[in-house]
Amino acid sequence: MTFFPYQISKNIKNITLSIVAIVFLTLLYRFYQIQIKQHNKYSGIAEDNRVRMVSLEAPRGIIYDRSGNILVDNKFQYNVFIIPFEIDSVNKYYRRLGEIIGVSEQTIKKRVQNNWRGRFKPALVAKGVEFSVLSKIEEHKLELPGVIYKLDPYRSYPSPVNLTHVLGYLREIDSKSLKKLKKYGYSYGDLVGWEGVERQYESILRGEQGYQYVQVNARGRVQGELESKENVQPKPGNDLYLTIDLGLQDTCEKSLSGQKGAIVVMNPDNGEILAAVSKPDYSPRIFSGIIDKTVWDSLRYDPERPLYNRISSATYPPASTFKLMASMGALKNNIVDPSWTVNCPGSYKLGRRTFKCWREFGHGKVDMVKSIEQSCDVYYYTLIRKMDLDLWANVVRKFGFGQATNIDLSGENIGNIPDKKYLNKVYGENGWTEGYKLNIVIGQGEVLVTPIQMVKYISAFATDGKLVHPHVGLKYFDNEKFRTFTTEEDSIEAFSPPTWELMNHALHEVVNDPAGTANLANARSVEVYGKTGTAQNPHGENHAWFVGYAEDGESKIALAIILENGGSGGHDAAPVAGKIFNYYVDNFWSHNQQIGQK
Repeated sequence: MTFFPYQISKNIKNITLSIVAIVFLTLLYRFYQIQIKQHNKYSGIAEDNRVRMVSLEAPRGIIYDRSGNILVDNKFQYNVFIIPFEIDSVNKYYRRLGEIIGVSEQTIKKRVQNNWRGRFKPALVAKGVEFSVLSKIEEHKLELPGVIYKLDPYRSYPSPVNLTHVLGYLREIDSKSLKKLKKYGYSYGDLVGWEGVERQYESILRGEQGYQYVQVNARGRVQGELESKENVQPKPGNDLYLTIDLGLQDTCEKSLSGQKGAIVVMNPDNGEILAAVSKPDYSPRIFSGIIDKTVWDSLRYDPERPLYNRISSATYPPASTFKLMASMGALKNNIVDPSWTVNCPGSYKLGRRTFKCWREFGHGKVDMVKSIEQSCDVYYYTLIRKMDLDLWANVVRKFGFGQATNIDLSGENIGNIPDKKYLNKVYGENGWTEGYKLNIVIGQGEVLVTPIQMVKYISAFATDGKLVHPHVGLKYFDNEKFRTFTTEEDSIEAFSPPTWELMNHALHEVVNDPAGTANLANARSVEVYGKTGTAQNPHGENHAWFVGYAEDGESKIALAIILENGGSGGHDAAPVAGKIFNYYVDNFWSHNQQIGQK
């Protein structure tokens, strides 16, 4: 008796057996491929599924001032993360975790969304968590699969100064910036130096990440550390020393408190920036770790622009501080000599236009030194009529204007020095008149400069023509030895020693003669030289300038001060310079010590 009611033909039987054999052989071949030929590949995948590599953040290098005072340090805090893949019931899960860490369910959802890097990547939900909270997380670990916490470093700022626009800040790498940074070993969500020296010296300050290996089950839940693999400890970054002097920086920040503007103090012999302030600023402490989006937006959209670096990015008309340029150009090209005089009645007539001097009733008869000392506009209106505009522009460019100083801070603006080509481009051939030259020679019109250019400019007078490279990086510690940054310097060889001597005599009179415009910049027991400027501002009150330097016979410091909407250079900016020079006298020169040797 047969089971089937009909007989299976021999052909069908052979075909069926052939199919079974082919399937069997295929399975056998695949088994051979997976288990033997590709054993290493798939065992590696299985191992990856079993082992999770947790990154350990490396502390960045500490940042010091020139004397070893800590400006930026590292502290450590526990941060809590969620791995989205391991969450079972989102609402219940977020609610329970929120109860433990003390935030709402909606807050956790928003944080996961803002810090999302993928289903298998940890998303930050709480930072700076107390140890008592971590204990509660451990108690409820079974209810909270996918919650992990790590001890991560974050930036701290123990010094009394902000130094905001020099130090800069860290920022998370987004998808756009990752395209450029991925080749350097960065990953999405890593912190990277975004501004200031944190950015400029990123490769020095950045450490090397470490890794911890933990074992997970089939659902991806952590079962404990993996003893078969050795953890890789993070390597801290290199420590960085800046040229900044902490006490001088503190004095400058307090001097500019409540105002807009910038102060830059520099060693004119080597370009070391001793203090640099841009106001308004912000506390660098808000950038410790990952900044909250609402805080970031409040800074970005603040009408006072605290993120704006006025030290090297903001441009202003230099006003009367630029009158030296016409004098030097005239002397070099034998257009006039120092004894050439002009009578200033308080205004200058050009065609149907009248150009006023800042002193309504004029200065009377003035020569070159008196014109600088008393900042007579009419003298320079008259002088520029004798000069070619391109000649003037070439003199100005010799001092580094219209080009970058290459200070080691990002976002430097080069300003603008107008010449014939520029005016022809803006106004067309023959579209501008001699009246433009009269505005330009007194540092108005299209002339724009930055505070960092101005301190380099006045430093050239302090050194009879040396052009230094302004910088804030001093040295860094690498492989148990200090490595000092080297900078280039140049010199202005176009002017004779008598020209430098005459200009410095005039700068001395500006501060020390009773008729000078900067008497309030004077300081105790040192010689002070300087020039004031009051820049017209079409958008509000005038800007106040003072540029100058002081010397005690052995060393010098130079500075540039700009007060936005600050009034006049002599009345408002010069007293700020006097405070800074007096601080320097009391803390360095009174003990016959040069800065950096304290």
